Amino acid sequence: MQIGKRWKTKMKKGKNGLVKGLTILMAAVAFVMFVALPTATNIGVVDAHGCTGAHVLVPVNITNVQDGPVPSLIFDIKYDNSVINVSGVQKGALTENWQTPAYCNHEWGTRVAVFYDSVDEHAIQNGSTGSVVVLNFSVNGELGTTSEMELSNIQLAEGAPDYQIGTAPAKNGTFTVQLGDVTPGKITGQIKTITGTVMEGVTVTLTANDSSEVLETTTTNETGYFNLTTV
Repeated sequence: MQIGKRWKTKMKKGKNGLVKGLTILMAAVAFVMFVALPTATNIGVVDAHGCTGAHVLVPVNITNVQDGPVPSLIFDIKYDNSVINVSGVQKGALTENWQTPAYCNHEWGTRVAVFYDSVDEHAIQNGSTGSVVVLNFSVNGELGTTSEMELSNIQLAEGAPDYQIGTAPAKNGTFTVQLGDVTPGKITGQIKTITGTVMEGVTVTLTANDSSEVLETTTTNETGYFNLTTV
């Protein structure tokens, strides 16, 4: 009888240990499952444009950071390097105290990485919205050509104690090669006949250089004068 009681006692203790072990394991699994990874509503660019030979700054913006803070991030941006090419990367409004961004150009586009300065307060805090880097694109394409700007492999790193790596949906844009930006200005003139008589109602048309694109049309007034303001 004593042997039976001892066996029952050991069995009861073994069951209790197993239950406790399973409880701890399930709690650990639940903790891992509920550790939220850093993310955001989106991260990406908006449509941009520039003329051939120009340099155009395109911010990469993050919207509504969640489950951070975020002390570092990495992403790829794919584009047609016959149209545009990254020639530099600058800090953004949310990373002005961080280290200088690192980047590497490839045939498909550019990989960018940026890390904070180890000051916890300088990490990107929850709820933040703004630019994380600014891409300096040199424009190589001909007038009218376009290139998609597509982000991928987005990694948002979380700080201590979890050091989780999250991501966020990409927001992509299109770059279009256009005519040079128009600087506000004005052309004023007077039209007369060969004998010096002013000409009223003459149509004056402004077209782009080496192009048939009409930028502005006006007519002369009663004194023969006209004004063009799209210059």
